[in-house]
Amino acid sequence: MKWSDDKHNFFIDLVKKHGRSWKKIANIMTNKYDHVYTSEQCRSRWRTNRHKIDNSDPVAEYGIHTKKNADGTYESDRLIEVVNENEKDESYILKAHGYDDGWEIISNQLSIWQHHNKQDGTKTLYASKIRVKPKQVLFSWGKFERLLNNVPNVNIKPKTKGINADYLLLPLFDMHFGISDYEYYIPTQSKILHKLDNKYKKVVLIFGQDAFHNDDFHGRTVSGRQIDKVDMVQAWKDATLFFEPIIKKALENNSNVEVIYSKGNHSETVEWAFVQYLKARFPQCEFDDSLKERKVTMLGKNFIGTNHGDKKNEKRLPENFATEFPLEWSKANTRTIFTGHRHSELVEDAGGVLVRRMPTRNKIDDWHDDMGYTTAHKRFQIHEFTEDEQVASYYV
Repeated sequence: MKWSDDKHNFFIDLVKKHGRSWKKIANIMTNKYDHVYTSEQCRSRWRTNRHKIDNSDPVAEYGIHTKKNADGTYESDRLIEVVNENEKDESYILKAHGYDDGWEIISNQLSIWQHHNKQDGTKTLYASKIRVKPKQVLFSWGKFERLLNNVPNVNIKPKTKGINADYLLLPLFDMHFGISDYEYYIPTQSKILHKLDNKYKKVVLIFGQDAFHNDDFHGRTVSGRQIDKVDMVQAWKDATLFFEPIIKKALENNSNVEVIYSKGNHSETVEWAFVQYLKARFPQCEFDDSLKERKVTMLGKNFIGTNHGDKKNEKRLPENFATEFPLEWSKANTRTIFTGHRHSELVEDAGGVLVRRMPTRNKIDDWHDDMGYTTAHKRFQIHEFTEDEQVASYYV
């Protein structure tokens, strides 16, 4: 396949418009030209030929430069067109650099940059250099608390008195609601509801661990990093539809239910807020909503630790848990630490401790597709324990 100047310049325009979303760009190229383009072909073309740009385009000639700083701010340097003085205001400048009103400008420099070509003659543009940071969203606990007070709580009357002595652990990590929706997760929910027919003594739900894709309405994670923007209102509804029936059924079967909030790196604020909603909705449940990075619960004589796995090497986590939870550690027959983050399954058995990295059934978003993280098995895993040991794991 030969890349003509026309195809190359069209390709460059797509990169400027969509960034390095190679799958999307490959589909657009395929639809326009009589050739099937792949993500890897487009990625390779950019790596080896991005300097071959039609210099009649001033924006392409000047280039687009972005930088993330260690303090969480971002820098952007690009050409923009200013028709009148009113378009030098902050909202226009932000939009011209690809930022929305969820960002604020810290510094802004405009300088005249003249470009000349045969077609248009001399054209005056502005070289705009800005430094921005995410706007601080002030959380009003009082307002949120008033909303929670209006949440109708549910007191579930058990339908049965008989229970067995087993425990069920639900570490449903990296669900990324917003990328995946309730309908997509219905098969997983159905399998869990069926498993709850066993009438467990206790059911533990570890909630969080990137349950949502965004941490606000502007497509950002909790650190302020800009990612794929999703519909967070619908994501909250989907999470409600998924988790409420599971908690209700466990309570109906006379199980004790514990919900443990475990921070992720995408949406820890929204996850914590959702736990507060569940807390108001189901007062019969036991909740651990602290902000601690590492947490432990005991299922009989089974030590259950949880940590997202984004801040420390998984193989070194046992030393933290042994040091921070010596009482639970000493009483345990088995010790297991559950992590997530990498969207793939792994089990490390060393020194008497199992470190289980949980898989996910979440759909593949653009970033994971671009990076080639597409090969992991799509599934969740839940675990069954007796008083003394783990007896089963199930894919759901």
